[in-house]
Order: sequence, then structure tokens, then C-alpha cells
Amino acid sequence: MSLQADDRGVSEVLGFVIVFGLVIASVGSVYAFGVGELRDVRDYERVNNAERAFEVFADNVADVSRRGAPSRGTELKLADSTLGYGEATVNVTVDTTPGTPGDVNNSTGDISLSPVVMTLQDAGEVRYASGAVLRTDGGGPPRMVHEPDFVFAKDGVVVQLVRSVPRGTTRVGGERIARIRTVDAGRSPLLTRSETNATLRIDVNSSYAPAWGDYLTSEGFACEPYTDASTSVSCDLEDVSRVTVVRVTLRTTFE
Repeated sequence: MSLQADDRGVSEVLGFVIVFGLVIASVGSVYAFGVGELRDVRDYERVNNAERAFEVFADNVADVSRRGAPSRGTELKLADSTLGYGEATVNVTVDTTPGTPGDVNNSTGDISLSPVVMTLQDAGEVRYASGAVLRTDGGGPPRMVHEPDFVFAKDGVVVQLVRSVPRGTTRVGGERIARIRTVDAGRSPLLTRSETNATLRIDVNSSYAPAWGDYLTSEGFACEPYTDASTSVSCDLEDVSRVTVVRVTLRTTFE
């Protein structure tokens, strides 16, 4: 009986090596490129969830600051994030006769807002400041995702500045459910003018100043040049007939 060469075993081994190599290459590609993409998607969703929670918080604060509720509580889920306070000031000025001798200027001075801030580890930040919800994520510029309850109309302007006053601990974090208790601590008029053809100026000093500049520009203000890295912005609105600026003080407690 004659023996003939048989290459079936060699073919099976070669096929196994090729398939195994493809599997290893695929796993390596997914690890090199896909894991980073998945991490970015996860972090983006974390900031989205925080944004939605802060929109609820903003609505609860509006119950206290505008609708007369004595207090409200808002629960926030902390997952590798920290809840604390940031810095931001707003100055509102009314110039009745700009550019002429004897100008009559009224200004609120710098009003500290003490924004409530959630910092998400390696993902971004969401904050509440005077009715507005703002965020940063993925190294992009700051954005305003929920506008404040300001009124800019031809027959009058109403600016309600909500100032948070921390009570008790000013920073909480970890894997837990945190609760923000908001209590009405009073309100006071800061500025009331009824002249016609006045110019309203709003100056904001904050790391989120560009987002405030974008918002005020959308409301018809003319802003001095600013960039995504600006920490201050100044914007003017002309031909204002009546201006009312009120400061609402809220005590906020982290529980």
C-alpha cells in the first residue's frame, strides 16, 4: 500500500492560527480605540444625568424664589462626584444719559451668587447660578442649558438675582444620595429705575462668563469681545424704559 502526503492537518493548524490572530487583533483594536470611545460616552451620559437633576433643582428653587414656597428639597445621586459651591458675581448698572456730562448711574455693585456646583470626576461639571443651569464636558466650552428667569421686554426689564447662602457643610461627595434643602431667607430690591432711553449693563465675573455672554447676546444685548476662556463679560442693552433688580437670598443645606 503506497503512502501519499496529506496536508489536511497543516491546513487546520494554519486556519486556527489565522482565526486566532484575527481575534487577538480585533480585541486589541477594541481595547485601543473602543474603550476610549465607551468611556467618553459614559462620561457624557453622567453629565447629562447631572444636568437633568439640576434642572429639577432649578425648578424647585423657582418654587421658593418666585412662587412663594417656604422651602424645597432636591435629591441628587452622587457617583464619583462632589457637590459644593463655586464663585460668580453679577453687577447690574443703569446709565440714563450715557456719554454726556452729569450721567446718572445706578449700580447694584457686585452681587455674589455662590453657585451650587456638582463636579464629576474626569467628566465635567454642572452648576446652578441664579436660575440658570450651566455645564462643561469633554473639554468643550461652557454652555448654558437652562436659562434664568430674567425678563427683557420693551416695556420693562426684571432681573432677579438668586444668591445661595451655604449653611452647615459646604462640600459632600462619594457614592451616596445627597439632598439639597433650599429655604427662603428674604428678598430686597436693589435697583428700580423708570427713565426712558436708558442703557442697561450687566457684568458677569465667572468661569462660565462666555455662556452668560452667549445668553445675553441672544436676548438682544451687545457684548464686548470675549472668548471661550474669558472669565468676565460686559453686555449692554439700549433703550430700556423701566428696570427692576431684586436680590433673593436662599439658605442652602447639604444633607
